[in-house]
Amino acid sequence: MTVSGNNNGNLQTFTAGGAIPKHARVKLSSGKLAVAGIADRDIGFAEVEAFADGDKIAVRLRSASGIQNAIAAEALAEGADVYTAASGKVADTAASTAFLRGTALAPATADGDIIPILPYSPVGEANS
Repeated sequence: MTVSGNNNGNLQTFTAGGAIPKHARVKLSSGKLAVAGIADRDIGFAEVEAFADGDKIAVRLRSASGIQNAIAAEALAEGADVYTAASGKVADTAASTAFLRGTALAPATADGDIIPILPYSPVGEANS
C-alpha cells in the first residue's frame, strides 16, 4: 500500500490506481486507491480528483469527524439515509449488498450531484 504524508487523523494521502472522481467513495485494491463499488466497504471519500495511475490524492477517511461530501447516484431527499452505490456514489435505495453510509444533509436533484452527508462510522453490515 502506498501511503504518504498528510496524516492528520481525518485525511490521508494515497496513490491512485487510476482515474477517480472528486468526492467518490474509495477503497484499497492491490495497494492503491480504486473507486468503491456498491458492495465495498470504502475507506473514505476522495478529496480531489485523480487523473491517472500514480496520482497522489488525499482521502477524507471514513473515521473522520464532521460532514463529508459524496456523489449522489440519484435524486434523493434531505434527511434520507444513504447507502453505498456503484461507481463510488451513494443512493437512498438500499440494495441487498449495500452498506448504510450516512444521512443526506441536502437534497440531490440528479445523478452526479455533490451532497453533504453526516457519515455513520463504522459502516455496518450489508443489507440482506
